[in-house]
Amino acid sequence: MSLKETDLYEPIKIFLEDEGYEVQAEVKHCDIAAIKEGQTLIIELKKSFNLKLVYQALERQSLTDQVFVAIPRPEKGQRDRTWKDMIRLLKRLEVGLITVALDSPLKTVDVVLEPADSMVRKNRKKQERLQAEIHNRHVAENVGGMTRRKIMTAYRERSIELCCIIEEFGKISVKELRLMGKEGKYSSILQSNVYQWFERLEKGIYGLSPLGEDALRTVDYDKVVSFYRSLYRKEKDK
Repeated sequence: MSLKETDLYEPIKIFLEDEGYEVQAEVKHCDIAAIKEGQTLIIELKKSFNLKLVYQALERQSLTDQVFVAIPRPEKGQRDRTWKDMIRLLKRLEVGLITVALDSPLKTVDVVLEPADSMVRKNRKKQERLQAEIHNRHVAENVGGMTRRKIMTAYRERSIELCCIIEEFGKISVKELRLMGKEGKYSSILQSNVYQWFERLEKGIYGLSPLGEDALRTVDYDKVVSFYRSLYRKEKDK
């Protein structure tokens, strides 16, 4: 199935509603419009970052300072030159960035960049029409606020998955990863050990380090840890 912009909508909607926002789609040409405690937030969705998305975001700044663009989580990670250039541009334009992990069963939503207060003059009439449209479609009690989380990169998610595998089975070998169909990138994560979450018990066999045990208790990783714990508990019980 080819990727569609609508694939981004549901995970973001759930994320915003969990944060206490009243969310609607396709409001006055905005892909997503949300309100919390009188503050309007707008998100424009695209399958990839491009100039059309930038133009849309700039147009939405006449409605609110809280303008985000949303794209799928990048496959190459966030050290890629293209990614860094995109972040630099969005910062200059005072536009926020959200990514959705469409490459993961969890569909994790991350607020990568918060928008800054824009100097763009606001159109009060358009603001009022937008808010009225949202309120007239649906009324909900607004609570809480949006908070910055640790970014769940694909590499970090695979590392957490490995922690959950080791936690469930006690230890893991490269051979066992191969039998599980996870040798490739997963064995390289064990060997590079970027986060120091793993420790080599003997040749080709790894366990969790104290830092890895701490990672499984990190609040920002709760949903990811719960998902993979449940998955590998079922695997073990088979």
